[in-house]
Amino acid sequence: MGRPVIPLVYPVINVSHTAVGIPSGILADRIGKEKMMVIGFGIFLVSTLLMVSLSGNALYAYVLAAVFGLYAGVSETVQRAVIPKYVSSELRGTAFGLYNLIVGVCFFASNVLFGFLWDSSGLGAAVTYSITITVIAISAMLVFIRKMAPSNLPLR
Repeated sequence: MGRPVIPLVYPVINVSHTAVGIPSGILADRIGKEKMMVIGFGIFLVSTLLMVSLSGNALYAYVLAAVFGLYAGVSETVQRAVIPKYVSSELRGTAFGLYNLIVGVCFFASNVLFGFLWDSSGLGAAVTYSITITVIAISAMLVFIRKMAPSNLPLR
């Protein structure tokens, strides 16, 4: 299989994203939204590792797109669902606005940095940056989960 048809990569991401939305919401209701966020970050880590471990043919591009779509479907579904749990009803509109501002700014900054690293130092440097940030995010969520768990109950 040759080079990927780029306009077909985006529908693969969207189909994967759509397919996992409801199941990830159901699972988040069972195991906890914070734990589901860790799973989402783990899926992103897998997609990042696939960037360097898979060869450059079209099939691999579509596999990578599907895995990235899974990450997006899990993370976007669950992150927004966490906000009401930690914010009073009077401040929810502000919290969602702040959430979207922070996510947008961070998404833009991280993509600019990833692109700069890839352009200036190669794919390996960009992927190393992505892996490092993802491991930090997973670790921070695990610490958050531990701190938020009632001290008299084990983690579910």
